[in-house]
Amino acid sequence: MRVRFGAKQFEFPLRMPAKRLLEKLDVLPETVVVVRNEEIITEDEMIEAQDEVELIRVISGGEREV
Repeated sequence: MRVRFGAKQFEFPLRMPAKRLLEKLDVLPETVVVVRNEEIITEDEMIEAQDEVELIRVISGGEREV
């Protein structure tokens, strides 16, 4: 699989769950959205060796007082 995370790119030859990919890259699941072949997936879904994956950082705006 080809993985893009910001300006970095990685390649992994084996299939694995998205959760395992995040562990390998030392990325906390709550800090990114995993996109496989242009579709958002959950961390327990499998990623195949031929898939294109992008990890998109989640940005929080914080709490707003009213």
